[in-house]
Amino acid sequence: MENKQNATVYQTGNQWQKKVYQKMSQFLDSIPEIKLFGQSSHGNTYKHLITEEQSEFNFITTEIYEATKNRFDQHKAGDLHRALTNTAASQPYCFNLIIHLQSNQLLANKLFSSLLGKEVNISHLEPEFTPNKCNNINGFERLKDESIEKLGPNSKIGTDADIAVFYTYENSKKGILLIEFKFIEAEFSVCTSYKNKQDIRHTCSSENFYKEFVETRNKLCGYNQYLNWQLTETSKVIDGIKIKSLSSCPFSFGLNQLWRNMLLAEQVASARQCDEFGFWVFSSIENDEYLWKKGETEKEF
Repeated sequence: MENKQNATVYQTGNQWQKKVYQKMSQFLDSIPEIKLFGQSSHGNTYKHLITEEQSEFNFITTEIYEATKNRFDQHKAGDLHRALTNTAASQPYCFNLIIHLQSNQLLANKLFSSLLGKEVNISHLEPEFTPNKCNNINGFERLKDESIEKLGPNSKIGTDADIAVFYTYENSKKGILLIEFKFIEAEFSVCTSYKNKQDIRHTCSSENFYKEFVETRNKLCGYNQYLNWQLTETSKVIDGIKIKSLSSCPFSFGLNQLWRNMLLAEQVASARQCDEFGFWVFSSIENDEYLWKKGETEKEF
């Protein structure tokens, strides 16, 4: 590791990303206890990175810091090194928020009542929610498979959510809310089949996409290995008939992640017999023009 004087401010990215790198660099530079900055995977020392030895400074309290590490020990939760050392990454922001709310029931109730526009009681907040793994919530017992991939119990991939909010309202009604947390990301996840298989892009971008790939369950479309298209056909919130009439597959680019997470929310609600469900994205207003492409992504979805 190099000393503070040899570290630089990371300059790559859009204006919002650069602002975050600058702000977090100034914040860390002001902490006397931090003698060293961390390094990127390429070995460069940047001022928004800290060492694992001082990663407690990436969390609001010691309790949140310890709970975050414990979550990684017990659960598939992403890149621990990045969560601990990168002050601009989304995951530490997400963990700081959700773990704080886990220990503040009244605050959690008040926050989500305000966001949902009605009085709710939070039964459970789950960071890094993985389908079929969260089985200890009283009143929200899982009665069937809730994954949209059917990948097997030990799979390391699949559609999950950064946060799952289990709540009750109107006395006995149940709701589930899945949340994707985006801080500086400038885009949503895209279709890996479209990204990696150049020979299928012409069909994906034509009005024949549904007939040639979906109706025939053609494995060239990776989502035919899973339940995505079957669930889309029966979904109560995604119009499968309208999708068939589109001039190209709508899920090749940024709508892909929104599609998968909405299907997952509906599937979890069905598996746990919830009365309502939702999928939200938490992101900074200053990131909207990049993440949501100035509102175009939301309109398309």
